Amino acid sequence: MERGISMRSLFLKILLSSFLTVIFVGIALALLVASMMLVVPRLGGLVWVAWFLSILAVGTSGLICILLARHITSPLFELRTGAEAIAAGNLTARVSESLRYRRDEIGQLGRDFDRMAERLESLVNSHKRLLGDVSHELRSPLSRLLVALGLARKANAEEMPELLDRIALESRRLDDLIGQLLTLSRIESGSHASAASSIDLTALVHEVVTDADFEARAQSRRVSVTAFEECTVSGSEELFRSAVENVVRNGVRFTREGTAVDVSIRRERDRAVIRVRGQGPGVPESSLSEIFLPFRRVQTIKGSRNEGSGLGLAIAQRAVAANGGKIGAMNAADGGLIVAIEFPLSSKSGYNQNSGDVGRALLQGQGVINRL
Repeated sequence: MERGISMRSLFLKILLSSFLTVIFVGIALALLVASMMLVVPRLGGLVWVAWFLSILAVGTSGLICILLARHITSPLFELRTGAEAIAAGNLTARVSESLRYRRDEIGQLGRDFDRMAERLESLVNSHKRLLGDVSHELRSPLSRLLVALGLARKANAEEMPELLDRIALESRRLDDLIGQLLTLSRIESGSHASAASSIDLTALVHEVVTDADFEARAQSRRVSVTAFEECTVSGSEELFRSAVENVVRNGVRFTREGTAVDVSIRRERDRAVIRVRGQGPGVPESSLSEIFLPFRRVQTIKGSRNEGSGLGLAIAQRAVAANGGKIGAMNAADGGLIVAIEFPLSSKSGYNQNSGDVGRALLQGQGVINRL
């Protein structure tokens, strides 16, 4: 009700201001005509004609003012109606085509309104899907956990260790899943990021690769840096590390035993580009964009299915976006999946002898570990 009164008030203000302008112009013309009558009395007939024309001009101008005020305020009424529809839960509300295609500021406002509504609808729908996926993902390990607990109550001493191992396994899965969900939520809300700082991305990649290689050797796999250049970026170190770490760990999970995950970091124009290549089966071309969505477990080219949580690459994608970067995936020509991460280089980025020495030292240290 208050919005309706406000919109009518705006219409009256525009109409009144326009009409008063016309009246003032008419008064000025009337004064001019009166002065002509005093100076030249013989022009009386012509003066009355001038009076008539002045009144006609004022009336016509008043009509034009009414049409102009309606032309300006009617789209605002439509925008108000759309906003009320969205507030009532109708996220499909959009402005009319006549308003959208106007070539003035009000038309631009209508297009901005539609973009806002589309973005809001997309976010709400994605959160609904995420809530449904979370419920499904939590239900499976909880169900297995409850079954294991029920069997444990009836089990004898010989069966108990196996059931306890199952309970521990499902508990760890739940803990990992909840931890990843919290990480994803904090990144999306912006509360996960620390203050932006200048970061030696090359050194960070070497640290992540060294840690991942140490874990991968237990699975008969390796992780190595195949090429690197000095790259300095600006942003949240925690998010940079989370992005690279999740992509590398995903590569380790899918690469074949006895092979290596190859990681490189290079400068390409004004971007730092990290490429992580695994020696796994790859992903169907139609599903490459889906691997960065939460809980999307796409089948590989060979038909096997991802048994992970489906959150690692989603976390990486959001961490990359939070630092102003881009991430994408493609299948290698000779097999395997390549994930490329791009970050804008900071203004301080450039070759630094000390940083290069550090990178070479880390690479040599990794080589020593691989030979052990």
